[in-house]
Amino acid sequence: METLDKLNQWLDQPVYEQGVVLYQQVLGDGFVLDMLKTGPDAYNRQTLLDALTAKRDELAAQRQARIETYPEELLDSLEMGKTLMDERTAIKERMRMRLNSGVTESEETKDWAFRILSIVDQLGGIYGRRDFFDEHGYLPDAVSVDHERTPAQLMQRMLTLRTYVSREGRKIRSRLSTEEQVRQATSKLREFQSELHQVENLLAATQQTLDNGSIPFA
Repeated sequence: METLDKLNQWLDQPVYEQGVVLYQQVLGDGFVLDMLKTGPDAYNRQTLLDALTAKRDELAAQRQARIETYPEELLDSLEMGKTLMDERTAIKERMRMRLNSGVTESEETKDWAFRILSIVDQLGGIYGRRDFFDEHGYLPDAVSVDHERTPAQLMQRMLTLRTYVSREGRKIRSRLSTEEQVRQATSKLREFQSELHQVENLLAATQQTLDNGSIPFA
C-alpha cells in the first residue's frame, strides 16, 4: 500500500497509537515524535492529526500532478483497473456468502476462483505499467507475455531478460557505440524492461495465489 493510501486509511479511522507509528514511518524521528509518544492528550491528538493531514494533502497533490502527465492509454487502463477491482470485490463477496451457506465446492465457485486469478493477472499488468511510467516517464512498447508458462519457465525468462537488460545497458554506456547503435540498444532495452516488468508481476501474482491457497480472499 502506498503512503498516501495509508494516510487516507488512518484519517478515515484515526486511532492515536497507530497514527504515531505512521507518523514515524512518514515523517521520521524528532522532537514532535517524542512529544507524541508521551500520550494522547488533546494537544497531541490535534498535532498528530494536523501533521498527517498536511502530509496527506502534499502527497495527494504530487499524485495528481503525476496523473496529469499520464498518456490517455494509461488513464484508460487505470479506469479499467478500477472496474476490475470492483468486480473482484463482488465475486469475493458472492464466494463468502456461498461458503457461509455451507457450500464449500461447486463448479460455479471454481469459475469464480479462476476469474479472480485472471483479474489478479490483469491488475498486475495494469499497475505494473503505471509503476513503470512513474519510474521511467514513458510507456515502452507493449510486449506480450505468455501467461501459460509455468513458474519455473517464468523464472528462467526473468533471469534471461535481466541479462538482456544488462547487455543493452552496457551498449548504451559504451563510448565505442555509434549513435545508431545507441538508438537500437535503447529501443531493445525498453522492450526488455517492459517484458521483465510484466514477468515479475506475473510471478508475484502467482506466488500470492500460492500463498493464499489458490483462492485469494484477502
